[in-house]
Amino acid sequence: MRIYALLAHPDADSFNGALADAYCAAATAAGHEVRRQNLGELDFDPILHHGYRRVQPLENDLIAAQANLSWCERWVIFYPVWWGNVPALLKGFFDRTLYSEFAYRYHDDDPFWDKLLKGREGHIVTTCDAPSAYLWVQYRNADINAVRNATMEFCGIKPVKVTRIDRVKYLDSAARQQWFERIAKTV
Repeated sequence: MRIYALLAHPDADSFNGALADAYCAAATAAGHEVRRQNLGELDFDPILHHGYRRVQPLENDLIAAQANLSWCERWVIFYPVWWGNVPALLKGFFDRTLYSEFAYRYHDDDPFWDKLLKGREGHIVTTCDAPSAYLWVQYRNADINAVRNATMEFCGIKPVKVTRIDRVKYLDSAARQQWFERIAKTV
């Protein structure tokens, strides 16, 4: 399988980065082809300055991201929950990379669209300090709804598996190691 792994935590040395490392190592060991990008290391402007009124030229790193999305059969995104949602840099990445005519195409005569990334599956690996139940009760899993439903599935990526790791600030090194092993088994 061709796997595109996107680490959407700006710090590659974070727990999210270590989870991505474990996943990519297991995928490679299982014989899968893996391409990885660390969002914090990409050079791009995350602001869509004119909305969708005008096409904003893509930087080389976003062109590479689109090539990875076109190439992959599975897209795996690793991110932390901040302020009840995804990091701003990930939202900017979505805004800039997944625009119309690449990831979707609206119909001229009706309110529907073509999902141009069909044929791929997704996996979201997300971390948070709060208990998972709190994110559901307080925010109705806003981050998962935004990434899975309003982004990946909107563009045709389906099914999308979700792994939520909660109470991260309370995990000791043994518990973190168990998560690395569990993530490696999801390949």
